[in-house]
Amino acid sequence: MKNKKFLVNFVIITIIIFVFAIRVNALSKGYCVTAEVSDISPSSVEIGEEFTVGIHIENCGDKIPEYVSFELLNPPVDIEIKEHLIINISKLYYGNSERFITYHMKAAENAKPGTYLIKARLSYGDEESLITKNYNITFNVMGDKAELSIASLKTLPILPRKGDTVELILRVENTGDGMAKSVEVYLNHTFQGLKQSFIGSLSSNEDGPAILTFIADKPGEFEFPVTISYKDDFGKHEIETKITLNILKKKSNIGVIILVIFIIAIFGLGIYYFIKTKKAKDRIIQQLLKGNNLVERKGKK
Repeated sequence: MKNKKFLVNFVIITIIIFVFAIRVNALSKGYCVTAEVSDISPSSVEIGEEFTVGIHIENCGDKIPEYVSFELLNPPVDIEIKEHLIINISKLYYGNSERFITYHMKAAENAKPGTYLIKARLSYGDEESLITKNYNITFNVMGDKAELSIASLKTLPILPRKGDTVELILRVENTGDGMAKSVEVYLNHTFQGLKQSFIGSLSSNEDGPAILTFIADKPGEFEFPVTISYKDDFGKHEIETKITLNILKKKSNIGVIILVIFIIAIFGLGIYYFIKTKKAKDRIIQQLLKGNNLVERKGKK
């Protein structure tokens, strides 16, 4: 008895599965619609640029669907779409009939470069049976990249010594195609003074100075790390490099003292010879005067 009941249930279930399979197969043969991204123009999308996405819809079945629609699902916030997200498509009256729909889009001014993916859904069929297919629309938003480096290094004074107030000038150059924004230079030195300098924006093939002032409180050869931070279309970046500074010893005062003594000595000798010469002249004059006086006296006698 149990075996008979089991056999009846098995036959019923088999019949149900067979009928369902026939219905699904009939539906797949009757209704068939496909969608394909046929064109993205321009192919390279720039930031802030408008572009179009063309969708090719085709009837691949032998039955005319009562309803066909194409829908964009949750597009990225920095991609503007001018059409409604859901586009209803007119009837595909025969097999292999086609329709073309177009979405007009724009990459926002603050869009980030990279690959974008928009999920889409194709729906078709009739009121009793609706078939859906999912698709992915992908495209690239291009950006310009900045490339920064230290072009030159200069100090004022040119040969800094211990105790000098040094002005260090680092010229930063942008050799990339994109604009570098919020450019800052940080010099991790061990002296007392400024360590950070803000340059601002650097266009392609433009350079700008980072000026740092400090007091060189000790001599020697120093190697300091430098960090350059900036932004471009691809986000925030940091470049780390190093520079070398030579601080000379403080000048000795011995040379100055010797020079002053030498000048004083020369000046003293000059005064001594002047006085000595003057005295010699005075003696000669006195002798001449005495001689004249004797001659006059003899003449009177």
